Amino acid sequence: MRLTRVSGVFWFLVLAASACQKSAEPGRPVTLIGEVVDSACFMIHPHEGSTGPAHEDCGKACAARNVPLAILNEGERQIYFAADGNKQLLPFRGQRVRVTGTAIEKSEPLELKMPVGEKNQMIVRVEGGYRVVTIETISKI
Repeated sequence: MRLTRVSGVFWFLVLAASACQKSAEPGRPVTLIGEVVDSACFMIHPHEGSTGPAHEDCGKACAARNVPLAILNEGERQIYFAADGNKQLLPFRGQRVRVTGTAIEKSEPLELKMPVGEKNQMIVRVEGGYRVVTIETISKI
């Protein structure tokens, strides 16, 4: 997805995602293998060039605007958001990684909001829940 003239900061509204380490929900140990993708583009068009080298320029632009990154797990083609936001994923944007950690599933909707231009706003809303991983280790593969 090409975004021309995007202003402001990209807000990532995931209820309780930042608090998943303190959550009463028990996490399950996971090992994820997949690409670090920009979540907005992947959720909007998961089969139309939102991964790999074709997405390099857009991925850079989105990361510069704090678009939440996620791990696209190859085994199930599901995305996992990092509990700490982009902190650990940013150096691996667009790369294939192996992540170990603890995952939880959230049932509330996920909503991404981003100002586009002077007066517009793009909103991506996913009903049915999402996954969050507390990353213990991450490495490029």
